Formats: sequence, structure tokens, C-alpha cells
Amino acid sequence: MAIFSVHLLGDAPPQVAADRAVFVRDGFAFWAFLLGPLWFLWHREWLGLVGWLVIAALIAVSERWLGSVTGGGFELILALATGIVANDIRRLTLALRGFRESGVVEAQSHEAAERRFFDSWLAQPRPASPSAPPVVHPARSVPPGVLGLFPESGARP
Repeated sequence: MAIFSVHLLGDAPPQVAADRAVFVRDGFAFWAFLLGPLWFLWHREWLGLVGWLVIAALIAVSERWLGSVTGGGFELILALATGIVANDIRRLTLALRGFRESGVVEAQSHEAAERRFFDSWLAQPRPASPSAPPVVHPARSVPPGVLGLFPESGARP
């Protein structure tokens, strides 16, 4: 079973938020490990792509001084690190775009996660619309000389 975090657009009405929902799988991103920059491009993670390219350029420059064997080790470390943090970078980017994490779902596949989340999300009662008039309670009788639970400031018991 895989775990997915569900991200909904924060200020959108429920119908629009449901249409634009994003499900991000938790754990190691195998395709990000194999094809790091292409994975970032596919998911439109521009900051992640720029960071990956900067680190790859630093590794390429370090190969001149340290040798190609050490550079190859650094490239493997970069690929592993990309696979490990790719989904976290995706969550961060979604948060910067105005999405909020609305839930966590455990399911076999992406489609099953969508089905499971929306089944429970649609069953939840929605808060009343903001246009509903506020509930007004009648004034309660308060004995004279008492403010809240404390007597007046100058009175002595």
C-alpha cells in the first residue's frame, strides 16, 4: 500500500478545489532517481530543476580536480538524493502555489487514492455559507455590581 498526501487549492470553491486536487505519493520517486531533470520538467518543478542543474554543474567542475571516479560517485549520490527528496520538493512547490495539504490517503494506486479520498471528502458535512445570519442570543440578566465573575474594583467583601 502506498501513502498519498492530498493537496487542494486553498481559496477555491469546493468544486474547483476538487477538480484541481493533486495527489503526491510519499516515499522514493524511482523516475526522479533515473531521470532527475526530466522528472522536474514533467511536474513543472522549476526551482527543483534549477537546483538540480546547479548541483550537477558543481559535480562536473569537481571532476576536473578530483577525478572522474569521484565525480561518478557524486553523480550517484545526486541521483539518490533526487529520488529521496523529489516528492518533498513537489509538496513545497504546491504550498508555494497556494495549495494546502487536506488529507492523507492509503491506497494501492493513484486512482484508488482519488476514489478513497473523494468518497470520504464528499461525505463530510460542509460548513454553513458565510452569508447565513449570525445567531443572536438574548441578553442574560447580570446582577448589578458584577463584571463577569469578579466584583467591582472598589468593593470589599
